[in-house]
Amino acid sequence: MKSTSNQMFPPREWLSNLSDRLQSTQARIDGQNVSLDEGLEKIIEVFISLRARNGALWWVGNGGSNGLCQHLSQDVLNKLKIRSLSFAETPLITCMANDFGYKEVYSRPLTTLAQPGDALIAISSSGKSENILNCVELAHQKNMSLITLSGFNSDNPLWNKKSDVSFYISSNLYGLVEVGHEAILHSAIESLWLRETQSK
Repeated sequence: MKSTSNQMFPPREWLSNLSDRLQSTQARIDGQNVSLDEGLEKIIEVFISLRARNGALWWVGNGGSNGLCQHLSQDVLNKLKIRSLSFAETPLITCMANDFGYKEVYSRPLTTLAQPGDALIAISSSGKSENILNCVELAHQKNMSLITLSGFNSDNPLWNKKSDVSFYISSNLYGLVEVGHEAILHSAIESLWLRETQSK
């Protein structure tokens, strides 16, 4: 598939490209390549297991990915009844960045707040954001479940970190990667919610 970097196309073609990129999303479970269906089911398994042990789900991302974290965090809390938290408080973020540097803006509070048995969803379009990678290392240290989502180049560090399940979207366009990440997570969240509500 051709790279989408530096290409110009009308909105309808952009939507078509999004569909193509989603269908060709790569997934890994414990570092092993798996089908997209298997990867999505693994997210659901992580959610169910986390809820059963009353663990917390933490979300980290920058910019548009941070907005995605806030949105889907409340969906998980509301629909799946999982303790779900993201970092959006301006005083907290600016304090961490000012006192410890932006690379520790999330990992510093997570060091105190996250517990073994919790889970982390780490999102970075480039897969290279140092502050996100620091959270991944912290998740490993704390024995947390880990879900990662990245894009751009397949050699990006986030895609190649050890995790319970990882997703990679092959595109260099932020919009395609960000919307793709949202769609992947929405699909797992709403699929589980529908299964549970329709079985009652």
